[in-house]
Amino acid sequence: MDMHKEKYEELLRRFSQELYEVGVNENLQGLIKDQAERTPNVISTKAEEVTDRFTYRHGGYMIEAVRTVKLIVKTTK
Repeated sequence: MDMHKEKYEELLRRFSQELYEVGVNENLQGLIKDQAERTPNVISTKAEEVTDRFTYRHGGYMIEAVRTVKLIVKTTK
């Protein structure tokens, strides 16, 4: 029987280029890997990180842009 941990690692390796293009860094991947190692048979694991933040203030107004990357790995049927 395959453990979910091994499937998670296989998926992360397989889609590493796509993950990089979206903005998933090694820190976020490490969080997912650590969660999978702590509980190897869990069916879902996720992590979220703010990768970019921009704030501009002028004349009593503020513009804020935030890029958040959420990585979710789960089993499906």
